[in-house]
Amino acid sequence: MIKNPPLRLQYFKRLQYSKAKLTAWLRIAGQLVVLGIVAVALLLPAPFTSDQLPAAWEKSDLIISHWPTALLIQRTFAQYHQLPLWNPYFGGGQPLIADPLAALFYPPTHLVHFLPLRDYYLVLILGHLLFAGLGTLLLARRAFGLSHLAALVAAIGYMATPRLISHLGAGHLTIFQTVAWFPWLALSCWATVREPRRWGALLGICIAMTLLAGHPQMAYYGMLMLAGQATWLLVKRWRLEGRQAFFASLAGLTAAGIIGALIASIHLLPLMEFTAYSTRQLTLSSSDTYPLQDFLHELLNQQPRPQFPWEGLITPGYIVLALTLLALVTRWRKAWPLLLGIILIAGLAMGNSSSLYLLVSHILPSFDRFRGQTRIWFVGLFLFAILAGLGADALLHYLRRISVYSAVPAGLLIVLAISTTLIFIDNASTQLGDVRTVTTPSALAYTAAHLAGGGRIYGVQENLPQVNAVQTQTRFADGWDPLLIESYVSYMQRAGDYHADGYQLHFPPADSPSIKPDPRLLGLMNVSIVISRRPLSDPRLVQVGKVDNTFLYKNTADAGYAYLVNPDSTGRLPTLNSLQPLNTPVHIVNAAPEPDTFTFSTDKPAYFVIGTPAYPGWVASLDGQPVPIQQIDGILPALKVGPGTHRVRYTYEPLSLRVGATLSLIGLLTTLIWLLFVARRSRRTQPPQPASKQTYATRTKRHALRRQTIQAISTLRRRSVQG
Repeated sequence: MIKNPPLRLQYFKRLQYSKAKLTAWLRIAGQLVVLGIVAVALLLPAPFTSDQLPAAWEKSDLIISHWPTALLIQRTFAQYHQLPLWNPYFGGGQPLIADPLAALFYPPTHLVHFLPLRDYYLVLILGHLLFAGLGTLLLARRAFGLSHLAALVAAIGYMATPRLISHLGAGHLTIFQTVAWFPWLALSCWATVREPRRWGALLGICIAMTLLAGHPQMAYYGMLMLAGQATWLLVKRWRLEGRQAFFASLAGLTAAGIIGALIASIHLLPLMEFTAYSTRQLTLSSSDTYPLQDFLHELLNQQPRPQFPWEGLITPGYIVLALTLLALVTRWRKAWPLLLGIILIAGLAMGNSSSLYLLVSHILPSFDRFRGQTRIWFVGLFLFAILAGLGADALLHYLRRISVYSAVPAGLLIVLAISTTLIFIDNASTQLGDVRTVTTPSALAYTAAHLAGGGRIYGVQENLPQVNAVQTQTRFADGWDPLLIESYVSYMQRAGDYHADGYQLHFPPADSPSIKPDPRLLGLMNVSIVISRRPLSDPRLVQVGKVDNTFLYKNTADAGYAYLVNPDSTGRLPTLNSLQPLNTPVHIVNAAPEPDTFTFSTDKPAYFVIGTPAYPGWVASLDGQPVPIQQIDGILPALKVGPGTHRVRYTYEPLSLRVGATLSLIGLLTTLIWLLFVARRSRRTQPPQPASKQTYATRTKRHALRRQTIQAISTLRRRSVQG
């Protein structure tokens, strides 16, 4: 038992502080449990079955793109202990480091090295649902001062909003990942404006993760949201605290933005390079239009459209709308800026039918270059969730005034109501399915892969899913991706004898009698097997099988993965029309994830051609010496060689990756130094700890001596007066 009164007081203060801290942590843990239950309920029965997964259907982005790229990353790292930089398996090949759908440099992506693919995606989805909910919860608590239950309402309103789950059901995993960072962007921006030195590094990390999460369009909208919020908060800070505080906050936000861009440079620089060489370089202007009457109707309509439901579902749910109206009536001073934001976002989401959109599209760079303009409505749904939390807080405050004991049951009832209603709406949108069924290669895929050997497969009607390419380790000449190498797409149009204008997501297009494969041009790209649901008549295509009503043809004009060609009459590089492969064997050495080393012999000068699309970043060496890479008609890479036996090494070593990695390292080191500085400064400014027993004993003796001195002086004065 502590007998010293000062020590006893300090002991009780410490005890109360520990109890308060434990209570706070228990509340957060309880709220996380609730969010976890909601997240699991949204995905039922997938968390409790072995093969169920959202978006497990043939045409979802998860199956078309995410699954094969994740499998490629997983296999390459397991076999070669390195990350794949180039994806050779579909679209003729493309840079994996620049493909947003691969999200190669997004840290959660690398959970794929530790889990089976199905479990990996389930953990990734559940984790981002919880992450989005927790960010909204903390924002509602810290920035808006909502009660615990009201903040929980806001968190559930955002993480379970029907549009988010609908996009998840479409397999738009990178949209899902990027949008999960919106609450954290808003929270770290609010904290940085208040305390720039302490929280600027956190904002920089949130910006970087938003950019790396894999969806440039949603990252663009997230940065717009961040810019709008920062402008609003900076104006308020100037008005309340003056110019000096304003510039301090502005400096913190600027530093955070620079750090975020630096950390994400390892992906941003290759992405910008890829965009310049992809079909995105072609004119693309959104023609989306959403009239106001239709928009307001869909805001109340909880039934998704029959076609592309994820693009038309904009309602936040009836309970969220009701709580929003309550917030506007009872908390107008806090609610009106959020309402203004929703109105502005709605104006942009309505596309070309809105004057605001037409104005902004002329001011902001590339704002009208995105498909699906209503995707910006995610920002509006986030604001709706915060308003719902404000409405719930107002209702609970009113009930608390009537009866102290009625607020908690009422809050729990609101949480239960919003959870059950949103789960009921969302269960129809997750599109759960057996992922094993849609990812297992068919008999056609196995047969075509066996016949192709080391060559490529070309499907006239997109006959094989892309996921089969990585699974059977067979390269496809056709493909689907938001970013495709434009020169290769143009070449394949010529090789298929068809024409398509503007931006393309996939090639060849839907089956048409006008598509007539040219065996020679396909053969120059190492296409050895052509498959089609209708018979082909070219004599250079020899039928070698028929599986599932699909014809398989051997391309006798296949030139191989690499081949030699004669120079033209002037000794220069031949054109595509005059190019004829020589009958000279080329041996492929598998020394890397892709076959990039070749040996051959020639008795005269020639050009060594590699049957893959040319792209910046590929380098070549001839007999150990670097040599320049030329291009035949801007599509086929070629090296000039002389007589003799040679060894060619052809590898992908992009300068954009090296520069981006250097900038990212600088950003990471700067962030680390900033965080260490903040930690050291926070330790210095911590309140003094309770004094030790020796200190209190010393102080007690001093106080006793002082009291004795004062008493002695008083006694002497009294005696002198009496005398």
